Amino acid sequence: MIKKFSKIIVLVFMSFLMYSIILLFKNNDISSNNFIVKVDSTFLNQKIVEMFLQDQISSDSFLINFNDLEKKINSNPHVRGIKVYKDLVGNVNVEVEQFKPVARIVSGINSKNYIDSEGNLFPISSNFSERVILIHMNQDLDIRNKNLKFSQDLIHMINFINGDDFFSKIISEIEIKRNKNIVIHPQFSKQKIIFGYPDDLEEKFKKIMLFYNNIAPTKGWNAYKTVNVKFRNQIICDKRV
Repeated sequence: MIKKFSKIIVLVFMSFLMYSIILLFKNNDISSNNFIVKVDSTFLNQKIVEMFLQDQISSDSFLINFNDLEKKINSNPHVRGIKVYKDLVGNVNVEVEQFKPVARIVSGINSKNYIDSEGNLFPISSNFSERVILIHMNQDLDIRNKNLKFSQDLIHMINFINGDDFFSKIISEIEIKRNKNIVIHPQFSKQKIIFGYPDDLEEKFKKIMLFYNNIAPTKGWNAYKTVNVKFRNQIICDKRV
């Protein structure tokens, strides 16, 4: 009796398994205009992706080349990764991961590009604009190679600023000179902050915080033309005349 019952269970399980396999292959052959798109609303939003899919997959399509579809979507410079697949009921699922900008380059060789937290460059878009740090760069400087030491040090500095509640609010622009020294342009005060090379971040930003907490409130927010923190253990303030 137990053996007979066990055979029935195995038979039911095998039947269900065969039905699932048949259904899977069947749904890979049928056409479907039902799209399930997972994408954030930045450079490419859900509507843009769905319009692209409708253009690529006609109503009489029986077979969908998912690899080809992924390559076409992934060719968009704002797409970091893409996954396309069809589920058991025939829906085409599209999961799009986009680059997330942390700064925007507005001058120099790399202008009209955003940069992400890992140093990847990708172009600006008419569909979306992100409020991020603006970078003014010398024409001779190229940071497309994110393995260069300066590129890595620069992105560490940008991530440091964005990760701090105070500095992310007051720093709107940074300027990179030919010698790779950096000048910070704050949002609410007129003085420039001479930062130097993007190293010793904690020490230099600690000195900037000291200026805003102790010096500026007593001497005046716009009393100084420049505040130099590039030298170790020094804050050099150049007074306006």
